[in-house]
Amino acid sequence: MTTIRILPEILSNQIAAGEVVQRPVNAVKELVENSIDAKATRITIEIEKGGKSLIRVSDDGIGLSRDDALLAIERYATSKIFTKEDLFCISTMGFRGEALPSIASVSKFTLVTRTADSDVGTRIDISGGRMLNVSDAGAPVGTLVEVRHLFFNTPARKKFLKAESTEVSHIADAVFGMALGHPDIEFRLFINGRLQKSFSLNDGLLQRAMDVLGNDVANRLYMLDFSQGPVRVHGYCSSPMVTRSTSSRIFLYVNRRLVHDRGIISAIFAGYKGRIMKGKFPLGVFFIDIDYDQVDVNVHPSKREIKFFDSRQVYQAVVNAIEDAMAREQKNAPVYSNTRMVSDPKPVPLKKHETFAFYDPDFSVHENLKIDEPPALNIQAAPATSSGYEDQYPSEGLIQHHEKTQVAEPDQVRLPGETRVIGQVLGTYIVAETKEGLMLIDQHAAHERIVYEKLKLRHQLQAEPGQMLVVPQTLELNFKEADVLTKISDELRLLGVIIEPFGGTTFVIKSVPSIMDEKDIKPLIIDLVEKRLVQKDPLSAGEWIEDCLILMACHSAIRAHLNLTRMEMEKLIRDLENCQNPRHCPHGRPILISWDKHQIEKLFKRVV
Repeated sequence: MTTIRILPEILSNQIAAGEVVQRPVNAVKELVENSIDAKATRITIEIEKGGKSLIRVSDDGIGLSRDDALLAIERYATSKIFTKEDLFCISTMGFRGEALPSIASVSKFTLVTRTADSDVGTRIDISGGRMLNVSDAGAPVGTLVEVRHLFFNTPARKKFLKAESTEVSHIADAVFGMALGHPDIEFRLFINGRLQKSFSLNDGLLQRAMDVLGNDVANRLYMLDFSQGPVRVHGYCSSPMVTRSTSSRIFLYVNRRLVHDRGIISAIFAGYKGRIMKGKFPLGVFFIDIDYDQVDVNVHPSKREIKFFDSRQVYQAVVNAIEDAMAREQKNAPVYSNTRMVSDPKPVPLKKHETFAFYDPDFSVHENLKIDEPPALNIQAAPATSSGYEDQYPSEGLIQHHEKTQVAEPDQVRLPGETRVIGQVLGTYIVAETKEGLMLIDQHAAHERIVYEKLKLRHQLQAEPGQMLVVPQTLELNFKEADVLTKISDELRLLGVIIEPFGGTTFVIKSVPSIMDEKDIKPLIIDLVEKRLVQKDPLSAGEWIEDCLILMACHSAIRAHLNLTRMEMEKLIRDLENCQNPRHCPHGRPILISWDKHQIEKLFKRVV
């Protein structure tokens, strides 16, 4: 008696469904891609209960004849490839012929379709892979696929689905991604009977990019259009001043197919090298057009993974495209950062030999110090004009600038601990003399420590955690981010951040921590949400509050490349000396480094 048997067709389809349809978003993606391949100009997606109860996708594509409709629900039946050579030159979104039979095997499935040359359409009803009915039906030209009670006959798989809001967020992200990749198609998304998002045919790629990436990137997107050999890279990338904590706002398309490729992500980072902080991600929409036979999309059933015939050429084209866009913007605008220069409120054009400097959290002065080659410090005296640090964090007894009091000369200024401020170097580090020698202080790290300890103390005392905004701010998020923000809103309230829903994925910020500047609250909230999204292991309440306080301190601290007055530098040092841990910022980076007299004399070869 043989022990090996051929699996029944229904069972084999359900096994295939485990690869193709792992959750509702996979079914939505496969159905929408079929509509795109059918040359649709309008696609409507309707979802109920996160796709568990209903998924309905309708289009105005070319439709299917009765015979083709019956073949379409058979496994490995496809109109997109015919020979083995076609498998290595795929130009359509779908090609395997597995999606429809796989979806039909784990749901109550209905297909209604009609072609332009037919007066009557075809309706096919299937339940759990078993065909129930085939009949004529009145229908417009195009195709409608209705999937009800997904995984009704596979309860083990249904058990692993997440909450409705989570499944909706995945579906919305997938639809937004496909709409962004096909600006020549109108998309409409309905959630529980309500229209959530509509992408009109009047929207160009730039408008759709702003809709998906967020309003805060408006006027901060740089056009990409670069060709190198057979590779063309086009789309939009964000200014280096607009970043996120995750790569969720990077959309990659290869021949208009939404993909995920770590090599391309690395190439994007290489293009931004020296312009963004470590651990931060830019935003952008990157289209890579390449000959179909130069890329293999038949790597995984999800069709998100790809392989290039010559990956180096593609990655280098991405790097060059970003560098080209940055060079054009640098040429067109005198300064493309939002750093405020104290001595001159207007943008200061860079000289030809200057480069754009961005705050690097991993920069260490030690790396630039060598015994044989001591660095040359270009120290500038601090300007008398206030940068705002003193106004934001005043101390008792400090002379206000509006009194027009003369600032004391450097050798007359004495701070607690016999510390004397000399000036700033590189617009970022405070140079000070101590009894023992010389000290450099990172002004951002120092202020971050000061603000962190003040925020922590206020939280522990629960005294005046927040202040109400005169004009509440609105915050636009995607579905996944909105779901997370709703879950953490009570925790944020304890920190003085009051956020309330305003319909859909829009929220209203009504209160901010009293120690923070209002303008910094939006990027702070986005960073908190994104950090919570990528958190694999749930944090305890104390750990979560600690993370929030650290992030708040980082956002509200003064930045690098901001000129401070002498009094502001003095106050910063005094406040730092009153901290419990004045040597390290909340992230653990050093705040100051120092050299004693012996070390300095050794650098100058005065002693051996």
